[in-house]
Amino acid sequence: MRLRREEVAKLVRGKPWITPFRKLIALSDELREYVEVHEIYEGPCFGNAAWTTLNVARSSSTVVMARREGNRNIYLIRLCEPREGSGVACIEGAWIEGDKVKVAYRGLAGAGVGFTLCRGLAEGVEEVEILEMGGGAKLGRSILTMPLKYKLCIGIDDTDTKNEGATWCLANNLGLELELKRLADYVSLTLTQLYKENPYKTSNCVSSGLVLAVRPHEVNDVLNYIERALKERTLSEHTGMAYKISVVMPSELREFTERAKREMVTIEDARRTASNVNAILKPVTGDRGCIGALASLGLIDDPDRAAM
Repeated sequence: MRLRREEVAKLVRGKPWITPFRKLIALSDELREYVEVHEIYEGPCFGNAAWTTLNVARSSSTVVMARREGNRNIYLIRLCEPREGSGVACIEGAWIEGDKVKVAYRGLAGAGVGFTLCRGLAEGVEEVEILEMGGGAKLGRSILTMPLKYKLCIGIDDTDTKNEGATWCLANNLGLELELKRLADYVSLTLTQLYKENPYKTSNCVSSGLVLAVRPHEVNDVLNYIERALKERTLSEHTGMAYKISVVMPSELREFTERAKREMVTIEDARRTASNVNAILKPVTGDRGCIGALASLGLIDDPDRAAM
């Protein structure tokens, strides 16, 4: 049974044991080796997220990594055709068809309901193919279809002065604006603590890394929007931006970030690393901010480590 999101809503009307997810997002990049799926609950379902990510990680051979951030499940999935899974909660496969991402789920009892009807109600889900309905003690299996979006990672640094400004606030507002304009899904904001003895720091020496989900043909529009906004809003003569489209950050970029956390690095170091990992540096009002901007990308998926 194939259902659009609106049809799922009609099907479950009057069923108090169905609760919707707020949003699902499927991210990939030009290499198309992996897809990163974000599942955001409606409400502070931290325990549900903890239980689901734990069991999906245990049961899914296609899942390279599963983690929880608040009420959000995040899975890094190696692209492959679906294969029969096991366990109480499992992702059986994920693959790309044209401009769509398909993810195959399998779950027992309540997990099965979550993988069929609850996720089928989420913003970002275009269609759910219900193979087995689930519920009670029964197995639930589904294939969800979502639009393919690229994982656009953007670093921003040095937008403030000692008198006023806050880079993270500016970055957060940009993410919110882009989502409001439907140019992107605002996925996350990571703050990276850089070398605290840097003589050029404003105060805390922290750079900001935005993750946005963007349709491939709209990437340039989003980048241009952010660059223009930074030029208009920055208070600094040294504002820099860096970006990379990637689901998995290269080890050399992570090493650059770790180095920038413990010692001074130069713009030449940043340019060399960016060239090696296919990242782009964009001086907005100056070069210096590009160092911290690039450093904000290496640990963009590890916010706790980035903050240390």
